[in-house]
Amino acid sequence: METLFVAAGLFIATNIDILIVVTAFCLDEDYATVEVVVGYCTGFLVGLCGAVFGAFVVTGVLQRWAFLLGAVPVVLGLWGLFRLEPDPVGDELQVIPGPTGRIWVVTVTAIGLNGENLAVYIPFFVGLTSAELLAVILAYIIAAVILFLVALLITRLTHDLPHPAWIDRWLVPAVLVFVGSYVIISGWIAV
Repeated sequence: METLFVAAGLFIATNIDILIVVTAFCLDEDYATVEVVVGYCTGFLVGLCGAVFGAFVVTGVLQRWAFLLGAVPVVLGLWGLFRLEPDPVGDELQVIPGPTGRIWVVTVTAIGLNGENLAVYIPFFVGLTSAELLAVILAYIIAAVILFLVALLITRLTHDLPHPAWIDRWLVPAVLVFVGSYVIISGWIAV
């Protein structure tokens, strides 16, 4: 039971950015809900399978040093916090892809966002038994569905409100730094 509590905490901490992005896609009138759900689910499953595969590789080769993967979200978070904003260039012509292209955009975005989660999930998955890993995978799939439903609810409730820039600029990178630091510190203590 303790494993599922830790898994839930890691899922929440690592998926705040995904919730924000999925909500943004749902708010975008150019994207149909079905396009967002197909792209999000595909990207989520690719990321989860990558984490499970990574855990098997690390278990066989580098289990003792897996916690160092926590440096990935720390670096991404610090980059997000300290990067310079690009100069606005005015209105640029945007090409809106067709339905398949929009699904691909959501999928690639979800894979990219789940890619940073690998650094958190792999060290966590390494220490699990097969039964615990299966339970966590099932819990994560259920949590992913809940995350999408929450994004839809937020969309329905806030479709007329502007998207606050501080979320992408400060909150998401700070969460990445926190989660990566947790992985490094907890792994360092365990070694």
